[in-house]
Amino acid sequence: MKRRIFFGLAPIFVLIVGMGAYAILLFAKLGSQVDVVLRENYRSVIAGQQMKEAAERMDSALFFSLVGEEQRGRHLYADYLPKFQDGLSTELQNITLPGEGRLAHSIQTLHSQFAQKADSFWKTSDLPMRREIYFHEMLPIFTDIKDTAQAIITLNQDNMLKADREARELSGRSTRYMALASILGIAAACYLAVRLQKAILQPIQTLIALSKELGDGKLDQVVPVGTRDELGALADAFNKLAGKLRAYRQVTSDQILQARQMTETTFSAFPDPIVALSPEGVIDFANPAAITLFHKIGSEGCLPEAVQRRAEAILTGGPDYLPTSFENIVVLRVEDKEVALMPRIVGMRDEAGSVYGAAVILQDVTRLRLLDEVKTNLVSTVSHELKTPLTSVRMSLYLLLEERIGSLNPKQTELLLAAREDSERLLEMINDLLDLAKLESGKLQLNREDIGAAGLVQMVSAELAAFAESHGSKIAMAIEPELANIHVDLRQISYVFTNLVTNAVKHSQRGETVTLAVRNQDGMIRFSVIDQGPGIPLEFQSRIFERFFRVPGESTGGAGLGLAIAKEIIHAHGGHIGLNSRPGEGCEFYFDLPTSVAVS
Repeated sequence: MKRRIFFGLAPIFVLIVGMGAYAILLFAKLGSQVDVVLRENYRSVIAGQQMKEAAERMDSALFFSLVGEEQRGRHLYADYLPKFQDGLSTELQNITLPGEGRLAHSIQTLHSQFAQKADSFWKTSDLPMRREIYFHEMLPIFTDIKDTAQAIITLNQDNMLKADREARELSGRSTRYMALASILGIAAACYLAVRLQKAILQPIQTLIALSKELGDGKLDQVVPVGTRDELGALADAFNKLAGKLRAYRQVTSDQILQARQMTETTFSAFPDPIVALSPEGVIDFANPAAITLFHKIGSEGCLPEAVQRRAEAILTGGPDYLPTSFENIVVLRVEDKEVALMPRIVGMRDEAGSVYGAAVILQDVTRLRLLDEVKTNLVSTVSHELKTPLTSVRMSLYLLLEERIGSLNPKQTELLLAAREDSERLLEMINDLLDLAKLESGKLQLNREDIGAAGLVQMVSAELAAFAESHGSKIAMAIEPELANIHVDLRQISYVFTNLVTNAVKHSQRGETVTLAVRNQDGMIRFSVIDQGPGIPLEFQSRIFERFFRVPGESTGGAGLGLAIAKEIIHAHGGHIGLNSRPGEGCEFYFDLPTSVAVS
């Protein structure tokens, strides 16, 4: 096969080598002519254009000074004077045509006269005198310089056109010779293509057709092996490949079927409904629990509307939906009972990150929700029942301390003061528990009003400045301009600020600053409380907003309810609360609130 191709294409190789040699000679001859033009005439043209442009800019500089732009005129003249001199120097060193030297020396003389006049011009501060020098002496010289430079350009361009005509004539003759050679080459190529077609193209076309059949899944294709050359070896390799693919398809089909059966069996054992969605949002798979649920609620194989919207957002590239709060549950009516389902939606992505489906798990959290409600009600009830006797105890302590029923010795007074302090702290804890219970049950009524975000921060800063000063700290503000209004309950939001600022002050050293910052953040208003304290360890940051949680080792007081209440208040306002902290680098507690426009 190699010898057949070589002897078939040898005449074309010879023709190509001959045409290449002739082309090299032709290009060398044309190149020498072009080189002369570029080295001589083109340099003169560029030098002439440079002198013209520089002369025009220097003339403009003089005119600027006449209209009051003295500094601009002097700078412009100083910038373009060296450029004119460079162009003149290039032209004086590149005189190649008859008459070109006379023109170049004429420009040199005119430039000397122009430069002398320019010196007089710049030294003269009298405006009428300057106009006299410019219009009657310098402007005619500038016109002569520009005309002479244009004459140099025209002289060299004419010579370049002459060289171009000669090159075109040589190119025309060469084109005719090359065209004749090309016709002969095409004829030879056509003849050789016909000869090689049966030997090479037909077996390859057969192999291509069978490869397409193989790609369509028809693995029973066999290529006939008619020769012992490379094409015969290729056909034999193709047949072996097809045989291995047939065996691999059989094994793979069995594995896929086994894996599918195992997956369906595993999902069928799950008590919670599980659904797999296609990229179009259509249900591709549903386990028996999901089928049963759809049948009971009469949805005809469709997800609840809220879950479907979440799934469609993930299918269009959104993040996975993995809620942890009972606020995100979906309540359905199943057989005259309320069933609470916690939807968890995970996008199925390939290695490139493209979403090709989504898995939906509807976890039944009815009992957990009931237990949470019972716990909340129990805390609320117990707290309320404790508040009444505690009020009586406080009243008794106050009466005893006022010594209305008898005098006290110092030891008794000390014990009563400690008891009163403990009762106040206990009452504060009970009030926090009651507030938290109201927030979690959704019974807290918010008295909202519009207020500017910047004004809110200024108001809070003024209210808490005395507390910060009493602990040796100070409060600073960082307010971004052009902030929108927010629609909030001032008393509740003030509680959030008070809790965050007091925590920041308590964890700061004396002399350190606590910063209240406010800025726009993704269509919402972000409020931040930033301290310079020790920060919060990473392992505790995920639990910092839990009820009764306190970072181990903290020396500050409190029951661990303040941040939990702040979280519920912000959520009730439709916002989000979080923190950024690194140990040893301080801490930033922030919360985002919607603007008044977004709320309306």
